[in-house]
Amino acid sequence: MLPFRKHVFVCTNSKPDDDGCCAARGSEQVLQKLRAEISARKLQKEIHVTACGSLGTCGHGPNMVVHPDGTWYSGVNVSDIAEIVEQHLVSGKVVERLAWLDHEKLHQTIAENRAKSQAKRAG
Repeated sequence: MLPFRKHVFVCTNSKPDDDGCCAARGSEQVLQKLRAEISARKLQKEIHVTACGSLGTCGHGPNMVVHPDGTWYSGVNVSDIAEIVEQHLVSGKVVERLAWLDHEKLHQTIAENRAKSQAKRAG
């Protein structure tokens, strides 16, 4: 048995040379709103929220992943949080307008971002 029914990871990655990262796009506010919404609905024993580093979908953020569902969301704004909580976390329905429904495109995007990051590190 899992300790929580859902575990949501919210990217709060910050890159000083890249204003396209999640932090530059307001992910900290998204994280705080998500935590507040979970608390207001008294869902803390069912849903765990964790801030994390890059999810690999840089440039599309703020990004989040819901486990164990494996649903990836991008372009999440503070105004989307109540809908995500109600529709996905409570009712089990993916918010399609924010979700990566094309898994091949998701994999491709992550691979491209990984390659770009590795190239920067290599110098």
